[in-house]
Amino acid sequence: MALKPITVSQLNDYISRVLGTDPLLGAVVVKGEIFSLKYHSSGHVYFSIMDTNSKVSCFLPREYAQTLQFPLSDGQEVVLTGAINVYKKNGTYSLYVRHIEVEGEGDLAVAFEQMKAKLQKEGLFDPAHKKPIPQFPKKIGVITSKTGAAVRDILKILQTRNHMVDVVIFPVLVQGDAAAADIAGMIDYVDAHFDDIDTLIVGRGGGSADDLWAFNEEIVARSIYRCSIPVISAVGHEIDFTISDFVADKRAETPTAAAQLAVPDTRELAERLKEMKDYLYVQLSNKLMYHRLYVDNLVSDMRQQLEHKIQERRHSIENLKIVLEENNPLKILDSGYAVMTDDDGQLMRSISQLQQGGHYRVRLKDGYARVLAEEIGSEIHGQDEV
Repeated sequence: MALKPITVSQLNDYISRVLGTDPLLGAVVVKGEIFSLKYHSSGHVYFSIMDTNSKVSCFLPREYAQTLQFPLSDGQEVVLTGAINVYKKNGTYSLYVRHIEVEGEGDLAVAFEQMKAKLQKEGLFDPAHKKPIPQFPKKIGVITSKTGAAVRDILKILQTRNHMVDVVIFPVLVQGDAAAADIAGMIDYVDAHFDDIDTLIVGRGGGSADDLWAFNEEIVARSIYRCSIPVISAVGHEIDFTISDFVADKRAETPTAAAQLAVPDTRELAERLKEMKDYLYVQLSNKLMYHRLYVDNLVSDMRQQLEHKIQERRHSIENLKIVLEENNPLKILDSGYAVMTDDDGQLMRSISQLQQGGHYRVRLKDGYARVLAEEIGSEIHGQDEV
């Protein structure tokens, strides 16, 4: 019995129902290489995947395309999850894609590396742009969840290490679709309105890669980069790295570590000051002792030099005394000579100075006599001459 013919549309409807009710084809997972990639203005994405022998057309609706954390590109090895749909108008089928992963890597890992490469190329990680963290801050700002363990840990460490610093908490969402915009907006707000904040801690406690993803978003990275306040990134645990860590002025392994980096320990400072004081005291004491010994040596040396000079002068005076005594004109009196002066004390050196009948003073070695010149004469060749 001959079969009744059906229309092309009926055939395509039938194939569509068969494919649509097949449990495997309704949730198929396929891997292949992307080619003929096209981003439509509607937001839909059209492409094909292929292996060495075959290819299949793919359709990624706008609502799924918007959730991608990384851009697609030709030649990319991907794993697609979706369902087989028949396009009834031309009788072709395609894979209706609901999820995409890069082969061998998670989509978050790929998005992370792509974002990292992009921002690094733009210079957002440049060490020359990074600001130093103030050593002695007066006020710390903390951008994190108001209910998480991170804020409790940060406050505990800050209060334990430094009771002199003020802390301001700026609560934000730290995970979910709205978290990145909330964090970025708060960074911009604090930067614009709190010029008395010295250091800003931005972060959250640990979690899965998806939980931490807000700190990998471009909008957060750019807010940190343009912030004029030095930023410490404190996201997750020691093994967790986010884009925020690379952009921030300083990366802390944990929120607790961020609090330790942000403020000095006042107890340690007090101990260091005491050590410095003790050291200075010892140094000053040693220097004082050295200078005292130096001055004592100078005084002793000066005293010795003065005594030597005095002794030299004494010897010189003694020598001069001897010379004077040896040359004392009165010493000749010891030999029987006498000295005659007039009443005015003028020395009589010649008889021409004498006057007959005049009175004169004659000094001998043991006294003097007042004499009258009764006769004046000169001795020439042993004879007196009147």
